[in-house]
Amino acid sequence: MTINDFIAGWLAGGAGIFLGYPLDMVKTRLQVDGQQYRGILHCFGDALKKEGIKGIYKGVTAPCLFAGLQHSLMFTGYATTLHLMHPGEANVDARKDLPILEIMIASVIGSMVQLGPSIPVEVVKTKLQFQSEIYTSNSARYQGPFDCARKLLKTKGIRELYKGGNVMAFRDCFGNLFYLPVYESLHKILRDRGSNTTTAQLISGGCAGSISWLSICPLEVVKSRMQTAETKVSAVQVTKEIWEKDGFRAFYRGGLSMVLRGFPANAVIFLVYEQTLMLLEKNRKEK
Repeated sequence: MTINDFIAGWLAGGAGIFLGYPLDMVKTRLQVDGQQYRGILHCFGDALKKEGIKGIYKGVTAPCLFAGLQHSLMFTGYATTLHLMHPGEANVDARKDLPILEIMIASVIGSMVQLGPSIPVEVVKTKLQFQSEIYTSNSARYQGPFDCARKLLKTKGIRELYKGGNVMAFRDCFGNLFYLPVYESLHKILRDRGSNTTTAQLISGGCAGSISWLSICPLEVVKSRMQTAETKVSAVQVTKEIWEKDGFRAFYRGGLSMVLRGFPANAVIFLVYEQTLMLLEKNRKEK
């Protein structure tokens, strides 16, 4: 039922974003200006000391509101594609014994469905997370996600909200090849070996999240630098600049924080998603 996927995806997306947001902030700062930090703990401690707990969760409102929508669209696109491939088959809802190629195709389609709202939200979130590194005057800072979006629209137009969108599109489509397929495959292995449902969901979701984020770390670095740049730059320009100034290792800056964030955040996402689906389906049958 795609409406159930939509509801479950919304709840799961919001829960996952809120849980993993502090490390997401650390990831952004390390990727954009990581040379001034000694590592994850130094970056986190510096932000906490200078900006407090509000700084750690800077820009979280919009992602929590809209990440639900993004995940809703992704899971709905994913489920709808599988239903179109297998009309009327009951095993599709349980994702049982489906070919991995079909899961990969559905994952890419689900990624494309959610791109529209996800790019502006990512731009706003990234700018808010990094603005303290750019501005020294409080008056120059964005006061929140909606203030940021309004000012970007007013000063630079709608195209600014889709800055880095081409890299994000490739990032999401490529990364989700290691997301839902890894989750479904690992979940099946764990269930076949006798793991209980909750354990299988948590471990599979966590591993899928960490592997997916690690696979797209270079793209995430390029995307973050494009979206925080004050001038218009292309992905090729940013990639060349990173390579010439900082070398290969710079493309994996912030990678550890992505992996550490990816496990608990996505474990919660899949747990909430699957449990909500089960609850909604149970209520539907009881009516």
